[in-house]
Amino acid sequence: MVLTRLFILLACLFSLSSIANSQTVEPPNFAEVVQGKIQRARALIAAHQLETAASELESVRASTRDFSVQNIASVMLMNIYLESGNYGRAEALLEEGFRERSARNGDSARTYFALAGQAVNGSRLHIARYRSVGISTTDVNLPAEAVTDLDRLRSFLERLIAQAKEITREQRAYDSLSLLEDVLGIRLSLAKDAEDQTRWQAEHSSARLLLTSPTQLVSLNGISALPASKATKKHPSSLPYATRRVDDPKPADTAATVPVTGTNEVGQQAAGQAAPGSTAPSDGGPLNARATRRVVPAYPALAKQAGASGLVRVHVIVDETGKVIAVSKSEGHVLLRRVAEDAARQWFFDTSFSENGPSRLTGYIDFNFTL
Repeated sequence: MVLTRLFILLACLFSLSSIANSQTVEPPNFAEVVQGKIQRARALIAAHQLETAASELESVRASTRDFSVQNIASVMLMNIYLESGNYGRAEALLEEGFRERSARNGDSARTYFALAGQAVNGSRLHIARYRSVGISTTDVNLPAEAVTDLDRLRSFLERLIAQAKEITREQRAYDSLSLLEDVLGIRLSLAKDAEDQTRWQAEHSSARLLLTSPTQLVSLNGISALPASKATKKHPSSLPYATRRVDDPKPADTAATVPVTGTNEVGQQAAGQAAPGSTAPSDGGPLNARATRRVVPAYPALAKQAGASGLVRVHVIVDETGKVIAVSKSEGHVLLRRVAEDAARQWFFDTSFSENGPSRLTGYIDFNFTL
C-alpha cells in the first residue's frame, strides 16, 4: 500500500513537472508572435488605445523569458502608463528595473536608465499637456482632479529622485548624476509653494554642482565618462540615460554624420584626409570629417522592434597613430549606444594636423540611426 501511494505520488509529480515544462517551452514561431504583439501595441499607442496596448505588452512581458524582449515591453509600458496617469503601475515598473539593475549584467543597468529616461520624458509631456490647454500647474485654484494628478506625479518624481541618489551614492556616475539633475529640475518646476520651491531649488543646485565639478566621473561600463578638464561642458543633446530622440546635429555637422538605416550592415569605408586647421589638437570636437577609416554599426533587431532611432554621439580618445583607444561616454537611445560604441572603437583618424605633428586628441563621432 505504501509503495502504491509512493508510485502514485511520483506519477503526479512527474505529470505536474511535464505540464510546467510544456508551459515554459516556447514554440518555434514564438518570436514571430511576440514581434507581432509588439508591432500591434505600437499601432494601438499611435491610435491612442492605451489600455488595449498596455494589455498587449503586459502579455508579452508575462509570456516570454527573453530579458531583452521584456525590456522593450517595459520601456513602452512606461510611456503608456505615464500618458494615461497610471503612476502606480509606472512606479512598479521603475522599482522592478531598480531592483534588477545590480542582480543581472550591465544590460539591466542600461534597462533601468532607459525606463528612467522614459519616465523623465513622460513626465515632461504630462506637464506640457497642462500648459497646452492654458492651465498653470502652480495655480492654487486648480480642480481637485488636477491637484490629485499633480500630487501623484510629484510623488512619482520623488521616488525617481531617491533611486538616482542611491545609485549616485553607490557609484558617482555621469549617468545617475545627469538623471538626478534632470528629475530634480522637473520636480522644481512643480513646486507647490515658496517653501517647496526653496527645497527643490537647493537640491537641484547641489546636483548641478556635482555634475559640473572637475571630479573624475565614471560611466556604466567603468570608463571615465568625462576628462576632468572637460567635466564642466555639457552638450545640449539628450543625456546618456535618455530614450528620447536626440536633436538633429547642426547643419555644419550634418554632412559628417554617419547615417545608419534599418537595412545597414556593418561595413567599412575610407574617408579623405581632413584638412589641417585645428589650433587645439587635444580637443578635436566633431571627428567624422577627419576619419581615415569608418565602420558603420549594424542596426540592432531589438532596436528596430522598439522603434529606436535618432542621433547617437560617441565620445572617444584617439592616440597619436589615429586609433581610438577608449570610449569615454555615449549619448542617445540606450538600445543603440552599444553598437555605436563598438563601431567607434574601430575608427581611425588623421592626427597630423598640428605644427608639432601627430598628437593625441579627444572628440566625438555622430551616428544617425533611421528606420
